[in-house]
Amino acid sequence: MKVQDKIKNLFQVDKIILMIFIILSAFGLVMIYSASSYFSLTSVGNSEYYLVRQLAFVLAGIIIAITIANYGEKFFFNERFLQITYGGLILLLLFVLTQTGIKGAKSWINLRLFNLQPSEFAKVILIWASAFYYHKFRESRNWKQLFMYPMGMMVLVSILVLIQPDFGTVMITVLMMWLLALTTGYSKKAIKYSGVVFVIGYLFTYLPISIIKYIPFIKSYQVGRFLSFHNPWDDTSGVGYQSIQGFLALARGGMSGTGLSSSIQKTGFLPEAHTDFILAIVGEELGFIVVWIVLVVLFFLIMYIFWKAEKCRSSFARYLCLGVGIFLLVQSGVNIGALLGLAPITGVPLPFLSYGGSSFIVSSIAIGMVLFALKYDQDYKENLLIKMRMGEFVLEEEIVGKEEQQNQDFTDQEIANETFKEEKEEEDEHEEITGG
Repeated sequence: MKVQDKIKNLFQVDKIILMIFIILSAFGLVMIYSASSYFSLTSVGNSEYYLVRQLAFVLAGIIIAITIANYGEKFFFNERFLQITYGGLILLLLFVLTQTGIKGAKSWINLRLFNLQPSEFAKVILIWASAFYYHKFRESRNWKQLFMYPMGMMVLVSILVLIQPDFGTVMITVLMMWLLALTTGYSKKAIKYSGVVFVIGYLFTYLPISIIKYIPFIKSYQVGRFLSFHNPWDDTSGVGYQSIQGFLALARGGMSGTGLSSSIQKTGFLPEAHTDFILAIVGEELGFIVVWIVLVVLFFLIMYIFWKAEKCRSSFARYLCLGVGIFLLVQSGVNIGALLGLAPITGVPLPFLSYGGSSFIVSSIAIGMVLFALKYDQDYKENLLIKMRMGEFVLEEEIVGKEEQQNQDFTDQEIANETFKEEKEEEDEHEEITGG
């Protein structure tokens, strides 16, 4: 195969997802430069410092996403590799607790070129693990077998991240895993009562400080954040300061904005202007209309991923897409909610737009997982169609975790390939994955 053909084949992925990913990343670069230029100039003497770093992350992220999309089959179906990856994550989360810490949190490992945040990578690893085991045990009616592995992995990760402390990541991880578990359709009661659990969790933020302060692993400044987002004007110079400055940025921008690079809030008034509160700067400089356009594009991407997930015939591909869609939805919702005063400020970045190496690489990995899932599912459908044309009605087989059948030995490489078995029932009885 010619080099040109090989390169062309690399980009044989879902064009809509890839283009939106690149567009949002490019727009994020522009806004990161604008939002960080003043801070960068005053702190390191170079207004382009954060722009250059984020550009490197974006280029690396695109390469990673394309690589995963084309070569994911070599490791996604390998249970041993999954276990090794998860074990490495646990070791990193333990190691990070020995670090000095930044702003009171031990969440990063200084790698000189950038700070690595292992807790960010936990999100995509847990999505992978969930898709793997939900697929593996999808025919099981034993909830312990179905949920033990992914939920057990989540609990251990959450405990280690909570100790850092990083409550924002824990909140996103738990909510993400819970919603993904609901997509298995195993428990109708769980689906029914999930809304009640969410309401109770939200009402938790209205508890008096005398109760919240006794909860393990929650620091005093985190307590303040929980209480302040309902009414930040109670402490305008303390815990409510960042929220108020975000409101002022949106108010100054109005509908049309003050003009690109003309933000006042970024000049030392709004903390984390180029990270967690990047959307506030977008609103101040480009106006509320552009904010809405950005949000429409972002949520279109998320809804498109959900739509593609529903069309997948492979259970693994479906769960992988659902996991990524839920992850992007939850993280975006928490970030936007914090800006609008609907959720506590937890230091959660906005996917694709906020500055941050670890967060952007994780978002890129997530996009790569979706691109791989859709590409893999297309191959599965084509193989299924071939079997049907040959007069065979087939049912998706477990890719991993099966015992030897018909005295045939399977190598790790062969396990990665989709296998089939005869189905005695009619084609319309083919299992609908989401319904369990």
